[in-house]
Amino acid sequence: MIMLIAATLLYIIVIAICISVIIKGHSLNFIERKIKKAVVQNKASTEKEITEKDYHQAYEIVDDLAVVLECDNDMVKYNGVKSVFKRVEAFRNQKHDNLSQRHSLDDVAKKPIEQKKASLWVVK
Repeated sequence: MIMLIAATLLYIIVIAICISVIIKGHSLNFIERKIKKAVVQNKASTEKEITEKDYHQAYEIVDDLAVVLECDNDMVKYNGVKSVFKRVEAFRNQKHDNLSQRHSLDDVAKKPIEQKKASLWVVK
C-alpha cells in the first residue's frame, strides 16, 4: 500500500514538472501549446508586442555595452557602464506610465523633512 501511494505521488510530481516546463518552454509543438493555453489564460492579455523601433533601440544599448566591456582600461569600462546605465534608465522611464512616476513623486513629497535624504554634498 505504501508503494502505491509513493508511486502515485511520484507520478503527480512528474506531471507537475512537465506542465511547468511546458509553461516556461519555447518552440512548443501543437499539443504543448494547447496545454499552455489551457493552463495560462490571463497571461496572453498582458503580453505586449514590442515595436521595431524599441527593439532596435534596446539592441543598440546592449551592443554599446558589449563594446564598452571589451575595453582593457578599467576607467573606460566604469564610465561606459555608467553611461549605458543612464541610457537604460531613460529607455525604461520612457516606457513606464506617468502614473507610476506621479505616485513615487507623491511619496517623496509626503515624507517629513528629517527623513528626506540630502542631495547636496560639501567638498572642501
